[in-house]
Amino acid sequence: MIHEIAYALVPFFFSMSTGYLAGKLTRGAMPLSSINTMLVDYALPFALFLYTAKMQRSSLDSHLALILVLVAVMLVPYFASLALSRFLFKAAPPNAAVRAVTIGMPNFAAVGLPLLHSVYGEASDLTLALAITTASVVMSPAGLILLERAKTRDSDGPHSNLLAKALITTFVKPIVIAPLLGVLVSLAGWQLPGLMVQSLNIIGSTTAGLALFSTGLILASQPFRLDKEVWVGVALSNVIQPLMAFFLAVVFALPKPISGQAILLSAIPCGSFGILFGLSYGVQDTPSGTTLVVSSVLSIVTLTGTIFLLGYL
Repeated sequence: MIHEIAYALVPFFFSMSTGYLAGKLTRGAMPLSSINTMLVDYALPFALFLYTAKMQRSSLDSHLALILVLVAVMLVPYFASLALSRFLFKAAPPNAAVRAVTIGMPNFAAVGLPLLHSVYGEASDLTLALAITTASVVMSPAGLILLERAKTRDSDGPHSNLLAKALITTFVKPIVIAPLLGVLVSLAGWQLPGLMVQSLNIIGSTTAGLALFSTGLILASQPFRLDKEVWVGVALSNVIQPLMAFFLAVVFALPKPISGQAILLSAIPCGSFGILFGLSYGVQDTPSGTTLVVSSVLSIVTLTGTIFLLGYL
């Protein structure tokens, strides 16, 4: 078991640490925005399209309950964080939105791909694609609506159509369009040409390493200040989410492989999309950055424990 855990976790923590060291040691700022654009708009969408396009329709049917589990696992901590930030810790609405998305949306894109491949192999490709798509479709509007609302309020602009704006912003993103197109290809029964698969895979295969490296860069750039809210956020992300996934997997009677994948995905530490959303609206939130760092470091323990326990379920 120790051998399997080491092979699952050491490679991606090594890649993440490489990005962190690059961010700390490089003179001048690393081109984080360019790396993130390459990842989110090209490499990851190509990979997600290939994953979903080659799936069987029966596989999609068996994963419908998984989508419901992931939605609940993300939204409950999101709303809990949002309420605590606003009413207990007295954060401004845009800061609370950034913190809630950071906590509610695990780092599926960066950590999920190498982690699930190490533990479950290519059989986890569809689970991962659905997780990233679900997170993008659900959590992106959840954060963008609040950020847009704060922006229009500060500028005394109209508050109408915030949901429509957030949904349009979400559904034009390549990271959402690509897997949805892949699902359509699969449902239509089309076979992708081998030349097309090979061409897309050249860039798509860079996703895991690029995502982990960029996560390390983001961690290196975050301000750090520990407080009670950070620990609450880490508890919601690293402890409550996998426990919720375990409970819901039992309630929905998910098949064993899908159940294990859902629990492991939910144990993944905080993601950086909330912080990136905030920066695009001029919001730099120190508690979110600290939560991201602490969640990622402590995931060495929580992911190890989760993989160990899954071996006995």
